[in-house]
Amino acid sequence: MARNLILWMIIAGVLLTVFNNFSMEPTSRQLSYSDFVEEVNRDQVRKVVISGYTIKGTRANGETFETTRPAISDPKLIDDLLDHNVSVEGQQPEQQSVWTQLLVASFPILIILAVFMFFMRQMQGGGG
Repeated sequence: MARNLILWMIIAGVLLTVFNNFSMEPTSRQLSYSDFVEEVNRDQVRKVVISGYTIKGTRANGETFETTRPAISDPKLIDDLLDHNVSVEGQQPEQQSVWTQLLVASFPILIILAVFMFFMRQMQGGGG
């Protein structure tokens, strides 16, 4: 039983890895935050999408980029973006699906049940 369980876990891991690789978005060029602010001030940025600390954007020539905002507050950033006619969008943080939440919440219980069943099967050996 343990071999079958390990085999199914390996198969599930491989399938999960394959599906994650297919759903990846095309990579955009990584940009430092100071270079991003410089490009905004030079009117080279057309559109940005802000999601938490991540800022994804499109330059005036159509190239995409991505940068990470520092953990300090920068209230002047929105003013700079609006002053330089940059289209600003916000995104809600990603939330886990109900199925993922149930799986994560039930995983410890499933492990305890599996260990309990393993020990119960070992104790059934009897008198040989």
